[in-house]
Amino acid sequence: MKRMIVGLILVGLLAVPSSSAAADKPVSFSIGGGITKPVGGVGDSLGSGGQVTLGLGFKVKPQITVFGEYNFSSLGKKLLDVPQPLTAASAAFSGNGWYQYGGGGVSFTPWQSGKASAYVLGGIGVYNRSVYLTTPSTGLVTVCNPAWFVCFPQPVTVDKVVASRGTTDPGVNLGGGFTYRVSDLASFFVEVRYHYVWGPEFQTASGGTQSANAQFFPITFGFRF
Repeated sequence: MKRMIVGLILVGLLAVPSSSAAADKPVSFSIGGGITKPVGGVGDSLGSGGQVTLGLGFKVKPQITVFGEYNFSSLGKKLLDVPQPLTAASAAFSGNGWYQYGGGGVSFTPWQSGKASAYVLGGIGVYNRSVYLTTPSTGLVTVCNPAWFVCFPQPVTVDKVVASRGTTDPGVNLGGGFTYRVSDLASFFVEVRYHYVWGPEFQTASGGTQSANAQFFPITFGFRF
């Protein structure tokens, strides 16, 4: 991740000044990267990872920009010991995965002073999530974890649990950022967001349901041109 951030900074610093400032351009392109931290129930079952983001913005008013974007985020491996109802022992499971997001939204810049500005934004999109499960356990196991897109409240063979699973669902995001113009062609930005994704529901042994809704908190460093 450190190499990616340093590379992005070098790209911005190499931008050559032009006769028109980047702030006056109606169309902008952004590229960034950073970290993504899952929170809530997903944060208990998957670890943090890296992410990259590409975006295209259209300034409709001096303070308002409509944008479209694509993001790919990896999610780190996390090992969990899952109690087994038929035995006194636990079964070890590990899960890791990724998600990709495509969507758009609107940003509003309420403050600008010289080369610096601050903005808030909100958007909607479609999220494709994938998780891969592994376990050293053998025989019959029981595991119900919606964050892993799996819920077997009754014992099943291990081969039914160890697999790659995915889902595609709608979601929303809110956030804000800070921008500093480093040249007439490029601006450096730091942005934080909160993503909420609706997911499928799973039937539990008690007859209830558990949802696979997800929450993510990415932090992005990048440049707009």
